[in-house]
Amino acid sequence: MKRDDWQIVYQELADIIGETATRKVYQHFRGSSVSFPLRLLTHQALVTRVQQDYTVGMTIHELAHKYQLADRTVRNYLREKVK
Repeated sequence: MKRDDWQIVYQELADIIGETATRKVYQHFRGSSVSFPLRLLTHQALVTRVQQDYTVGMTIHELAHKYQLADRTVRNYLREKVK
């Protein structure tokens, strides 16, 4: 099976992760609709990291830039209790 015959989405995926990994993704997810969250981390993991970085001296603005959040969101995360 030639890669040029693949659907475009699989060709693009192969460019990123390689043909072998793309075949594995195809076998596992074919026929499914898959959407990827904007963030890799869970909410709780992100809150924990923001709080840890804040305690070692990062500013709210630095945290917002590092984690691509609004300053207000960082302030909200700093008020949350870690579980």
